[in-house]
Amino acid sequence: MKTSVRSALVLIVLTAACTQPAPPPAAPPPGPDLAAEERAVREADARWLKAAQARDAAGEAASLAPDGIAYRENVEPMTGPAAFQAYLEKENAANPKAVSTWTTDTLRVAAAGDIAVQTGTYQIKGLGPKGAGEDRGRFVTVWKKVNNVWKAAHDISTSTMPEPAKK
Repeated sequence: MKTSVRSALVLIVLTAACTQPAPPPAAPPPGPDLAAEERAVREADARWLKAAQARDAAGEAASLAPDGIAYRENVEPMTGPAAFQAYLEKENAANPKAVSTWTTDTLRVAAAGDIAVQTGTYQIKGLGPKGAGEDRGRFVTVWKKVNNVWKAAHDISTSTMPEPAKK
């Protein structure tokens, strides 16, 4: 009987020694640094604003993704940087004293870190050939990453100024 007990104990000890605990579950891959992505979008937006204030149509158009669409009042949507640049060049020529500015109200980066939505207000002073007009309104810009660079996928603005009285 002692031999059987000893054999059973040896078998238990050997079995316990050979059994390995299951490895811990793999940690999920780290997600994107959303704060860093938000800073990158804000930097891209600041470059766009700087180009707008310098009346640099090519610099502004560079903010648009290759398939990005800009929506402006009273014109068909413009797809791609070349179409947007042509529009901006005409606007700059028609409004030689215009100065644009805008501020961000909200900026949210998607959990995947590849899309962001920005809302805010804009103001343009110095509109018209003599620079006497102005416009202000709201905008929504949807940003996306293109080759790891934030570009505008859709930029939509609408005036909140009242329509001028018809004479």
